[in-house]
Amino acid sequence: MTTSKQATDPTPIDRLLSDAVERGVVKGAYAMAADRDGIVYSGGAGTRDGDAPWGEDTIAWIASMTKSVVAVAALQLVEQGAIGLDEPVAERAARTRRAPGDEGYDGEVPRLRPARSPVTLRGLLSHTSGVGYPFLCPDLARYHETNALPSTREGRLSTFVDSPLVGEPGGGFHYGMGLDWVGLAIALITGADLETQLRERIFAPLGMTDTGFRMADRGRLATMYARTPGGLVAVPFELPWDPEVVSAGGGLYGSPRDYLTFLRMITAGGTLEGTTIVAARALAEALKSHSGPVGRMASVDPAVSHDIELMPGIPVTWSLLGMRNEERTPQGRPIGTLAWAGGANSYYWADSDSDGAVAGVLFTQIVPFADPAVTGLLTAVERAVRAAGRTADMYRDDGAVPSPCGTTSPGSW
Repeated sequence: MTTSKQATDPTPIDRLLSDAVERGVVKGAYAMAADRDGIVYSGGAGTRDGDAPWGEDTIAWIASMTKSVVAVAALQLVEQGAIGLDEPVAERAARTRRAPGDEGYDGEVPRLRPARSPVTLRGLLSHTSGVGYPFLCPDLARYHETNALPSTREGRLSTFVDSPLVGEPGGGFHYGMGLDWVGLAIALITGADLETQLRERIFAPLGMTDTGFRMADRGRLATMYARTPGGLVAVPFELPWDPEVVSAGGGLYGSPRDYLTFLRMITAGGTLEGTTIVAARALAEALKSHSGPVGRMASVDPAVSHDIELMPGIPVTWSLLGMRNEERTPQGRPIGTLAWAGGANSYYWADSDSDGAVAGVLFTQIVPFADPAVTGLLTAVERAVRAAGRTADMYRDDGAVPSPCGTTSPGSW
């Protein structure tokens, strides 16, 4: 497979993205994909700000795609012996040592009790620690409102450490703010702020110059849009420039190019172009299932998210880095592919080192999350990426497609 930039005619993926803009699914979007040999597609449609086109270096809020990056930073510390996966994290982060369980309300009084089990690093990474999100739990949303806890976007420590659990640690899957606790633990263990740790141990080694908790270049920032009955409407959005605490669960800005680089490291087994970020064995163990079945996540805040079920009919669980499918998907995603997304409808997938090691991203900036039209676009883009790869592999073994005249020429999709 070769990049779309080498093609003179629109590719199937180009047409998918352009059609999405024409139909009002997005104002603009950018997709990139790679296999073990390098980038196989890079293209976009529409505009990032009503004027400039989307590019592979456009800056976007990647929201919960932050989680997978921070999880890799935590794995690095596990490799070093600085913390164990089953070590109680509360002993590392003093502000989190009281972990009450949320058992609903008696009238106006929340039923809170001490947790029976410790909150561990494994539980936080796999979302089995009992930590939740208010937009997915009505009792937790009520607790946050009653106790005036700031939203997760405000960068306040109290949001994470004063939020009660929504389940017993180790008792089941609850998608939530667990990675924010992981970020606190990383900072305490290393003695450096999380942003410095990520920059020195992941971003700089991989050349991810666009990624950080503060946008690298405001001039390349994509506008945020909200889906309304009248269509997409631009809305002001920016995370605090100097927060009390950066959100390890959703605070990063980044570009499609940078995130695909991160994913290529994952699909390559932890080492990309001679740079090792995490050991292959540790990464392989982390990508295994570490939770029970993950069902449909019902949203109680439609302004934040639709109900979340990104692969209907496909059983999914959670690894230590993100969601994984337990059956092969209709678009050809192998069992165990790592995948997840960000709250502004950016998505990714990353295969293991087998099955071609295909990885891809689809970036846009639209709220609320889990927009059905955008997830449909993601499925179509991934299907096209995988179909093009299968077709290309039939005809080339050196990156070129035979021409009718017997010479070689750049391939197109």
